Amino acid sequence: MVTNTAKLSRKLITSRNNWAFYLAKFLGMRGFKLFARPHVEFQADLVQLRKEQSTFLYASLHKSLWETSGILIPLEKKKLPVPYTGMGDNLVRGRFFQRLAKRLGVFLIKRARNRREMLESAKMLKDYIINYIAHGHDVMVFPEGTRKSILTEGQYGKFFPTVFEALLEYEKNKDQIMEKLNLPTYNSYIIPVNVDYSRVREDWEMLGERKGKPRTLNILDSLKMMKNIRDTYITYGEPINVAHHLDMTRKELAAFTREKCLNLVKILPINIVSASILDSVEGDRINKDKIENNIGRTIERLQSFQNRFRGVTTDNHPREIWQKVASYVVYFRKKYIDEKYLAFYRLYASYIGHYLK
Repeated sequence: MVTNTAKLSRKLITSRNNWAFYLAKFLGMRGFKLFARPHVEFQADLVQLRKEQSTFLYASLHKSLWETSGILIPLEKKKLPVPYTGMGDNLVRGRFFQRLAKRLGVFLIKRARNRREMLESAKMLKDYIINYIAHGHDVMVFPEGTRKSILTEGQYGKFFPTVFEALLEYEKNKDQIMEKLNLPTYNSYIIPVNVDYSRVREDWEMLGERKGKPRTLNILDSLKMMKNIRDTYITYGEPINVAHHLDMTRKELAAFTREKCLNLVKILPINIVSASILDSVEGDRINKDKIENNIGRTIERLQSFQNRFRGVTTDNHPREIWQKVASYVVYFRKKYIDEKYLAFYRLYASYIGHYLK
């Protein structure tokens, strides 16, 4: 029974009817327009579905902190409710900034340092999600829990199952919730989301952390996002009706959602060229004379996924693709390509690694 496992309370939901939220929304809209070239792929029926006594949980792969705002702006433009967003408390330092984050609609989840804290954190996350859904609010989460899975594992991370346990629990017990708290019932949906970048804003920062330079971000670091990150591809996938998957375990629903997100990943020129550079490594050296030919081979390997190509087609000459990337990232210019940047190339190749296996 949900009432025995989840704390149901309106007090867990912070009001966003305040100056900080509206200012952040205004700045987010302006930054979205001025500092990116967004390409949004949106399911046409989402707006109508949301009006039909439904609530959405947006589950996204995680590559950059830009997503914490970038995913929200197209929803605002479509007149959809702005979801409450889950974030690790290590990203926001100090009581003042944590209170401010909550006023912006962020719910903070404690970063666990041991098993006891991990259980407490999971319980807190489940309480938050069930309460938001039960009260008719949408939620956005990054179920990998980190941007660094690509760096540490060479692939996107597994989705933590607690999020999906909360949704299953709500769907199985929503009539009980309605009776206990006098709330209407909602049909809950998972919306898979993915964002791809022609250049990830904090790529070198993450590579630096991998070398033993971890840092806790301050909320003011979001100001660093106010620079042009060029083309971004934001994709909202087909809704997953949780009620149709009640036979799944929480881990099965997590894996199912992850697969839906992986299928939204776009293949960009920077990914293709990066993979081709890695294929040109001979021993401990990069054979630059093989890169152009390997770009053609990479395109051939990805033929069955050409509907996911963006900013490139199978008709483009390999040299043209290479020059396109080199025009805005100096490390891809032939004379600057170097073994010391292999981790950089590996990062961008890994974003499409599941297509190349």
